[in-house]
Amino acid sequence: VQPTCAIPTGTITIASQTGMEYSLNGTTYQTSNIFAGLAPNNYTLYVRNNLDGTCATNSGATTVKISTVPTAPSIPTTLNVVQPTCAIPTGTITIASQTGMEYSLNGTTYQTSNIFAGLAPNNYTLYVRNTLDGTCATNSGTTTVKINPVPTAPSIPTTSSVVQPTCAIPTGTITIASQTGMEYSLNGTTYQTSNIFAGLAPNNYTLYIRNTLDGTCATNSGATTVKINPVPTAPSIPTASNVVQPTCAIPTGTITIASQTGMEYSLNGTTYQTSNVFAGLTPNNYTLYVRNTLDGTCSITSTGATTINTNPLLPVNPTVLNVIQPTCNIPFGTIEIVSMPDVEYSIGNGYQNNPVFSNLVPANYKISVRNKNNITCETFGSDQLINVIPSDIQFESSWTCQSNKYEITASPLSNSYDPTNVEYIWKDKNENIIGTNSKVLNVTDVVNATAETETFPLVYNLTIKSNTTGCETTSGITIESIYCEIQKGISPDGNGLNDFFDLRLMEVKKLEIFNRYGIRVYNQSNYTDQWNGQSNNGEALPSATYYYVIEFNNGESKTGWIYLIRDN
Repeated sequence: VQPTCAIPTGTITIASQTGMEYSLNGTTYQTSNIFAGLAPNNYTLYVRNNLDGTCATNSGATTVKISTVPTAPSIPTTLNVVQPTCAIPTGTITIASQTGMEYSLNGTTYQTSNIFAGLAPNNYTLYVRNTLDGTCATNSGTTTVKINPVPTAPSIPTTSSVVQPTCAIPTGTITIASQTGMEYSLNGTTYQTSNIFAGLAPNNYTLYIRNTLDGTCATNSGATTVKINPVPTAPSIPTASNVVQPTCAIPTGTITIASQTGMEYSLNGTTYQTSNVFAGLTPNNYTLYVRNTLDGTCSITSTGATTINTNPLLPVNPTVLNVIQPTCNIPFGTIEIVSMPDVEYSIGNGYQNNPVFSNLVPANYKISVRNKNNITCETFGSDQLINVIPSDIQFESSWTCQSNKYEITASPLSNSYDPTNVEYIWKDKNENIIGTNSKVLNVTDVVNATAETETFPLVYNLTIKSNTTGCETTSGITIESIYCEIQKGISPDGNGLNDFFDLRLMEVKKLEIFNRYGIRVYNQSNYTDQWNGQSNNGEALPSATYYYVIEFNNGESKTGWIYLIRDN
């Protein structure tokens, strides 16, 4: 029995012989063939007879070796620990090697290899013992070696935010959605614990993520990339492409900022709009603002202000100073509007600087004025009528007897003149003026005033001139006779004197002519001057005295005798 760590001495049992005693040094003998507590050495076996010491022998050159006490192992420690990974989901513990030892992780099953692979996550105690002596064993005690759980595999990375480049910061930032225990990359090579990647140039980026403790636990966004846009375009200095000032029709102004692609616009630097047109503006000085629609830091203002003027003033209502109506001499009218400062004038067809409008045809004209500096500031006055061109004077003449005097009276036709506002000039056939300023000519007085004997028919000329229109007309008037009493006779001989029975001024309803026998030889309704000595059959009646019956329109009647005298 060799020494052990438990019993550090050896024991030799010599094969028993009857009547013998035993020794390991040839000096000291004992009856027991068992020698215990032996220190490591090479021992020669001795044996002799109990009764005769000379009867002895030994093993000679053959000795029995008691080995040295086996080496006790040191407290085991790990040489290396390989934790589970996503690639290899088990761990490995390598125990520091000791000569002549074997190893275990459970104190039961030992192996000569100090490497334990395929380990599930757990806390492991290390065991080591002498290969030749199982009692020479020790362990790590309360100090255990931990095989970690299999690392968590990351989810496919996504962004939690993307900050695009701006004019203020011309690079982008990608923030990858955070996952516990992970590190992050945008190129799959360089990883960082921060999930924020700033200072990025415009490009398409693939997102990478891996377990901080296990680089094999990694994934990426694949074909899904995150785009960092180019640095936004900075706008040009804004200018106004059009300015519409307030008018009297539209009392607000409009500013149109020159359009720039991808920009939005403002007049106060706070409120922006995509339209470059700002309407409904009150009078003021406006600064123009423009900024990139996608990047509010890409903005710029105008170098100067754009002014919306104050509202223009309406002129006072126009009035007419003078109107000249058309006349027969000047067949056009004139309208003169009361003059005003800084206005233009109109009568309905265009504006002019002069308040006088001449050569106007008859019509109803709309009087208006407008501001020279703002033509929408327009006011209207009352309409002004230019009369139609006066009609030519037309008249007719009628005769009557007043106090047995034959009078000719001129009367207007179709109301072509005002009888109270005209001049009358009566002339005889020799152009001598025989009467003025009266529509009535007393022919009897005219005839009686001359020394010569007039020959009938008489012809007079009457000129009538309007004092308002300037129109005048001259027309001849023929007078067959001037009898104011019923004729006593007729002589139808063709000399122009008493050729017919003249009752033209007497408004005769009916005339009847009877011969001396009481036989009616002629009759005529609405008689004027038709009878010149003929019968109803048109035959010439002989010279004789005839009886007449006259019935007037007023219901009165008159009878008497008339002589028919023929030269033959």
